[in-house]
Amino acid sequence: MAGKTLLTILRGSGLSVLMFCSLLLAGCATVDTSDIEVVTRSSPEARFGSYRTYTWLETAEIVNDPLGQWEPPGFDADAAVKAMVDRELGKRGIRETGNTADLLVTFVAGIEMTAFEVHEGGQSGFPSMQTVPKGALVVVLVDSASKRPVWVGVAGADVQRQPEADAMYRRLDYVVTEMFRALPVR
Repeated sequence: MAGKTLLTILRGSGLSVLMFCSLLLAGCATVDTSDIEVVTRSSPEARFGSYRTYTWLETAEIVNDPLGQWEPPGFDADAAVKAMVDRELGKRGIRETGNTADLLVTFVAGIEMTAFEVHEGGQSGFPSMQTVPKGALVVVLVDSASKRPVWVGVAGADVQRQPEADAMYRRLDYVVTEMFRALPVR
């Protein structure tokens, strides 16, 4: 009955259908990830089949940005990355614990403000050098028994000045998802 009611409501107004479809498409809007590069490495000695739990080590702050030029005001990129890593490890059956854990997890991220790129065809028609800030995220999984890294994910990308929080979240989500896609499964 509820399905019929929704269908009847949507049929009743072409405008309602158009608005409903627009909202669905807006939620699926993509964000450009073409500049993002992700690389992962695993240790051949890693015992991925035996890792069941993890705990967090301290992480490094992404960037001190009080003016909101690189991290949108009110957006906590550190918390977002941590939640995304928690999600990805959980998908693989590895659970966070406050006790002794099989894995130690940490990440570091930052922005290199002095990165340069060559750009073609300026006003003079000649190539020119321009400052293009680059961002990086490194996630490390450490075997708690040996204290050795068993997996590292590294991502680099162009940093956009004054990004919208939603776009930044989706770019980070893309990075973390791609990193963990390469994590050996049990």
